[in-house]
Amino acid sequence: MKKNFTCIGILTILIILLSSCSGTINTVKYSVPEIKEQKKAYIISAENSQYIKFKFGAITPLGYVILPDDPSKEHEIIGNTDLVIKNEVEKYGVQAEIVKKGDELGNFDLLIEYHDTWRWDLKKILDKLEIVIISPKGDVISKSEFNIYKNKELHNFPSPEKEVPKMIKELFEK
Repeated sequence: MKKNFTCIGILTILIILLSSCSGTINTVKYSVPEIKEQKKAYIISAENSQYIKFKFGAITPLGYVILPDDPSKEHEIIGNTDLVIKNEVEKYGVQAEIVKKGDELGNFDLLIEYHDTWRWDLKKILDKLEIVIISPKGDVISKSEFNIYKNKELHNFPSPEKEVPKMIKELFEK
C-alpha cells in the first residue's frame, strides 16, 4: 500500500513537471519589415532590469495560498538579454550592434528596445520580457511580449536563451 502511494506521488510530480507552462508570447505587428531591406539594427541595452522579490505564501486551514506579488523594483541588469537578441537578429541577416541609451547612432534600419522583469524561484528566472522594434522615424513596427505571470508556479525556468528566439521569429517572419 505504501509503495502505491509512493508511485502515485512520483507520477504526480512527473506529470506536473512535464506539463508545466513555459509562459505565453503575444506579438503585435503594425507593419512587417522586409528582412532583405533591413541591414543594420541598434539594440538599446537596458539600463536596469526589474526584479520581483520572492514572497512566501501563507498556510491557511484551506491549504497553501500564494500571495500576490509586490510591484517589481529596479535592479542591476540580470542576464544577457541584449546579447541573445543580437545573436537572434543576426540569424536573419541584420547586422546588430548593442548600444546604451543616449549613445550617438549612425544610420540604421531598425531600433530594438527591450524591457525585462525577473523573479527568483530556486534561481533567477525570466518573468516578463518585451521586445519592441522601431523604425528610424520612431514608429513602432512590431512588439512581442513574453509573460510567465499566469502560470508562475508551474514553469520550465524560462530564460532569454529559451524565449528570445521564439519572439524574434514571430517579430521577423510573416
